[in-house]
Amino acid sequence: MTNLITNAKKVLKHFVEKSVVKALELKHIDIAGLTIDSRSVEQGFLFMAYPGEETDGRKFIKSAIENGAILVLAEVKSLEGFAKEFEVLLDDNQQVIAYEYKAIKIVPVPNLRDKVSQIAGKYYGSPTKKMSLVGVTGTNGKTSICYLAAQAFEFMQKPTLLLSTLGNGQIDNLEVTTNTTSDPVTLQAKAAEYLNKACHHLCMEVSSHGLDQARVSGLNYSIAVFSNLSHDHLEYHGDMESYFLAKRKLFIRDEIQTVVINADDLYGQRLLLDEEIIAKKVAYTRNKDLLDKQLVRKIEGWIESSNEEFTLNGINADLMTPWGTGRINSRLLGDFNLSNLLAVAGILGSIEGDLNKFLVALNAAKPVKGRMQQFSCKNAATFVVDYAHTPDALEKALQTLNHHCQGDLWCIFGCGGDRDSSKRSMMGMVAEKNAQQIIITDDNPRTEAPELIVEMIRDGFSDQTIPYIASRKAAIENAYASSTAMDMVLVAGKGHEDYQEIGSVKHHYSDIDTVANILEAHS
Repeated sequence: MTNLITNAKKVLKHFVEKSVVKALELKHIDIAGLTIDSRSVEQGFLFMAYPGEETDGRKFIKSAIENGAILVLAEVKSLEGFAKEFEVLLDDNQQVIAYEYKAIKIVPVPNLRDKVSQIAGKYYGSPTKKMSLVGVTGTNGKTSICYLAAQAFEFMQKPTLLLSTLGNGQIDNLEVTTNTTSDPVTLQAKAAEYLNKACHHLCMEVSSHGLDQARVSGLNYSIAVFSNLSHDHLEYHGDMESYFLAKRKLFIRDEIQTVVINADDLYGQRLLLDEEIIAKKVAYTRNKDLLDKQLVRKIEGWIESSNEEFTLNGINADLMTPWGTGRINSRLLGDFNLSNLLAVAGILGSIEGDLNKFLVALNAAKPVKGRMQQFSCKNAATFVVDYAHTPDALEKALQTLNHHCQGDLWCIFGCGGDRDSSKRSMMGMVAEKNAQQIIITDDNPRTEAPELIVEMIRDGFSDQTIPYIASRKAAIENAYASSTAMDMVLVAGKGHEDYQEIGSVKHHYSDIDTVANILEAHS
């Protein structure tokens, strides 16, 4: 259970100078809510305004006050440019301590963005300090690991809040979200809401953007998980090293008790050898014999698999952990999902201890929606819908299906607009190398011209005659009509998503529904 702390002095005393708290008599102000979005301000709210990636919240201070804000915090850097219409409040030394508009105080705060998560946490009663919080980061696998772990906890009758690309909430009632990692106020609010519903476990995806922008700085993590790192988001980070260092921020936090890290990934090996990470290290691997002997000796806690079997019905493998040995018998598809299961075993073992307490829950996990999701009907190709939208993820999905495909392997894919353009030709190369039949289609073009995105994808092809069909539905229909019952068709890029973003508008569309409807219509 968590209780709101509404007194402004109690909420802000560690984030605003003591003299300012006293001078502005913040102890007499009670906060009814807080937000970083002026449009959601209600009477009595605290509004926090700072520069974002797309707009500057300080532009909307007046709107927030007119909507009912009782107090405003504003990033101090360059604040003068936004404060021309505000009254200036000076201290005894004639120094600016705050501004005022319509009798509402506007308090300058240095580095406000980095403090919002902590301020929100204080207001909501520090909910994550009362929860077992698991944070999962990496390029691919975050969603699956979080979803599988949340499923396992729920199977063991331990109510769990999931914060992921799939949505926010308990797994049987997820609310749609727009970002992998929500804004810092929403994160604290959700944690408090579900703690009050007796959810004492929280599994969440932690994006590199969320770490870099301090959206999670006020959360109290128990376990941090690293899945892998490959080419993505370089339009934001610039290069792979900066991308890695953003991810690393999660693992060097003081409150982390255990880190669970993929030793089969080169960046994971760097984290395992990183002496600034003080938490207990648990490594998972499918190839321990191939790892550097120094690394193997350095890490005490190992999770391993052996005697692996992969079929279209799932995964079977022996499992060795610090908490006992057993057998994985899972309905998931693909060798990369075995790595995800090893990560989940690390999470469950770190919390539960005895393998016998969680192995049944691990094996009971259902496939994640839109992640290697199979569709089949008589006398037609098998279709697989997956979220793969990076070169590494696309390659792994295609390689997995190649093990089972008896005819031609088809790949229907595109690349998102206004995102990392350097991966487009790489995805073209991966598709051409691993699939016999390819159709380029639109992903989420957003504000980019689809034809330009397709040109960049074609830069990775040796065969320039590979067709482009703009409509995803038409592309899928074309593959259905042209394929045989021995073929397999991977529809990649959108997975669980139920929209397509064209321009700045999201149109209703689902690969899952489209494939299901086409197969049903012809069955």
